[in-house]
This record gives sequence, structure tokens and C-alpha cells, in this order.
Amino acid sequence: MTGGTPRPSRILWLDPRFGASGDMVLGALVGLGAPLDEIVAGLDDLAVDGWSVTAEEVRRCSLASTRVTVAAETLEHHRSWSSIDRLLAGADLPAHVVAGSRATFRRLGEVEAAIHRVTIEEVHFHEVGAVDAIIDIVGAWLALHRLEVGEVVVGPVGLGHGTVRAAHGELPIPAPATADLLTGADVVPVDVAAETVTPTGAALLTTMADRFGPLPAGRLVANARGAGGRDPDGYPNVLSGFLLDSADPGAATTPAAAGTAVATATITTNLDDVTPEVVAHVIDRCLAAGADDAWATPIVMKKGRPAVALEVMCDPARTMALTELVMRETGTLGVRVGTTTKHVLPRLITTVTVRGHEVRIKVGPHGAKPEHDDLVTAGAALDLPIRDLAREALAAHAATNQLANDPASDQTATP
Repeated sequence: MTGGTPRPSRILWLDPRFGASGDMVLGALVGLGAPLDEIVAGLDDLAVDGWSVTAEEVRRCSLASTRVTVAAETLEHHRSWSSIDRLLAGADLPAHVVAGSRATFRRLGEVEAAIHRVTIEEVHFHEVGAVDAIIDIVGAWLALHRLEVGEVVVGPVGLGHGTVRAAHGELPIPAPATADLLTGADVVPVDVAAETVTPTGAALLTTMADRFGPLPAGRLVANARGAGGRDPDGYPNVLSGFLLDSADPGAATTPAAAGTAVATATITTNLDDVTPEVVAHVIDRCLAAGADDAWATPIVMKKGRPAVALEVMCDPARTMALTELVMRETGTLGVRVGTTTKHVLPRLITTVTVRGHEVRIKVGPHGAKPEHDDLVTAGAALDLPIRDLAREALAAHAATNQLANDPASDQTATP
């Protein structure tokens, strides 16, 4: 697949004020210029048969919009989370497309597990396990990859009211999974008795978003609308997308003196009766469930008992969900919750190719670091130490930046 290297100055703003679904996200990205034939070619690498994807221009409240439709010969409504994760992990797709798709399904799995009080390994998806949902999610990440977006910003999400019929019976709107997925996001009411946001749409918005907020400043490059299946009279059933080049491309790497101050919650508990493997598992689960960070520190408790202090840092809106997760997984009888302030410097993600494997690079004002998971994947495939691949990835990143900043160069590849 051509393209795909994120441009630091390119911003995608998604405006879901009238709602969002998987096909609406994909439709908006195709409308913005992601080539459908390249997306389909990438989807062909999935071990999923019996589907087709088409795109057409439709009208929603007289607004021209892109409608992407996935047709499947058989709809499998009961795939397990683990089977979908294995399917994605084994796909021959760009590394950050695989990582993004897995993150979206992982987020869906964590929410379903919490709602039904089971482990994620026991989760069997219904509607979102169908072929069309898999194609929507992976197709959306492929489209985002093709648009070479450096940052995704998501506006307030519009929520309808009423009830909806689902696999588990009649549910309130927004559905419990949708509400849990959007915890921490900005939402606004839509005066319609209908489901405006599906769980798939909510999961894509929250895993793609680098941040939530209003339309960023910049030069507008393109705008488009992804259409939902219905065309109600009262509102346009569309997800709008705006592609911008930031007004100051250098702003993404110019730090403030101490970064941006962000209020966070900290959940802490002391554990002296769990194994290190359980602690590691809980940390992984907290991160997958949306924690900003999680870690454990060795401590000594009363009577000289060795223990660890488990700490989880998160958005205050996620405090209750993560507290419940920690209690359920560790068996602790209590946690301490406090507030703190973290200072966040700007960063961006770019991608380099090392010996045929894509490696994401996290770039900050004071340095760059290769993504460990990508190094592990490449190291396993090449049978090489990841420390060697890390050096090669940083060298490739430095060479790309030098080429991009050389005024004498007539190269046209994006940095």
C-alpha cells in the first residue's frame, strides 16, 4: 500500500455531533480521499472470506455524503475476542493498522467483559463480531493510514435517546457499551428517539482520537461526510470529517516551558498476597482499559511483609471503572484515590521501515523512541536483537528528518 507515513502537520478532525458508526467513519475517510481500491486490497490480506465493499454518493438531509456498504455472504455473530485478536495479529498489514485495529477490538472486549462481569477471554461478540464490523474497523484504520494523518481530534459526540433492539434484548439508548466506551469524551444530546452512535463507532472514535476538542486551527485541505444507513427528516445522519494542515507545522514539536498541565486521578493499593504475574496482568488490563499509565513499586508492609504498591493514573472520568477492575482482578479490599497534575509535552507518531518492517517512532521535543511492540514483531520475524533494530529505526528516522529539512532536496516523499 502506498502512502501511510504520518505527516506531523496533517490533522484530522471528526465531527460526530449527529452520531457515528463503523461505516460512517469509513465513509468519511473515503470521502476525504482514502482510495477504496487500496483499502480493499489491504482487507484482502485478512483471513476473512465472503465480503465486498462498495462506495457511493448519497444525500442525507440534502447533504452530499459518502455511503460505504459492506456486504457479507454469511454474518457470524458469535466470534470470540481472542479469535478476532489472533486474526488481526496474523494479518499482513502495516504495523500501526494492526495495532489500531487490535486496540479497537480490545476496547470493545474490555467494555463487554465489564458489563457482563466476565474476563475478556470469555467475551463473545455479537453484532461487532460480524464480518461487516471487522471490515469496517480494519478498513477505517487502513483509510486513516492512507491519509497520512499525524493527529486525530474528535469533537463532541451526539447521543440520541429511547431504546434499541440488540442481541441481548431491548436496551436503553445510548446502549450500555456505547456509554462506557464514551466515558471521558465530550457528548451532546441529539433530539431523536434513535441510536445515533453504535458501539463500533464509539470504539473507533475513542481509539483513533489523540484528543477531544473543537475544530483545530489550520489550512482546510478537504472535508467530507460519511453517511449512515438511515435518512431521517429531522437531522443529517452523517459523520463529518475535516482534513487540515496545521497553521504552524513546527508547533507540533515546539514545547511549552513545562508542557500542558492536565488533571488526573491516581488509584493506589498495597498488595502482599498476589503473584508478580497477577500484578503484571492487572497493569496490562488497566492500560488496555484506558489508563494513562500503571506501575508497581516494591514496598515493605507491617511485620516485614514484602509487597507492591500498585498505582494507576487515569482521566478522572475513568476512575470508577478502573477502580472496579483493580478490585476484581487483585481481590484487594480497598484502594486510595487522589488527584494530581501531570505536565504533558507535545508528541507525534511517525513511521520508518526497517528491513521491510514498519516501526512506529514516538517523537517528542527532546528525543525520539521506537515503539517496543513493533521492534519485538520485527525482531521475531528477522531473528535479530531488538536493540540492533532500535538503532536502525532511530537512524532511519534521523535520515528522514534530515532529508525533509534539506532545502536543497527536491524529494517529494512526506516525512
